[in-house]
Amino acid sequence: MPALQAAPPKSCPKCRGSMIVERDWHGTYGSCIMCGYVHEVLTSPPVDLAAEEAALPQRQRRRQPSHGKLRL
Repeated sequence: MPALQAAPPKSCPKCRGSMIVERDWHGTYGSCIMCGYVHEVLTSPPVDLAAEEAALPQRQRRRQPSHGKLRL
């Protein structure tokens, strides 16, 4: 995986077109308006969800209500 830069380039490395900076749920990235090339911008390292969940106390699951249904 190539190293990510802190800011997207001003011009596209493929076609020399203009790059615009966009932001979504996954982070900030630059995209070329001419060819569609996408350059990811380094924002923060990924979080290890398995380690984060292991540190949290376990919660008990609630039973779903039967809503008057009889189980035979």
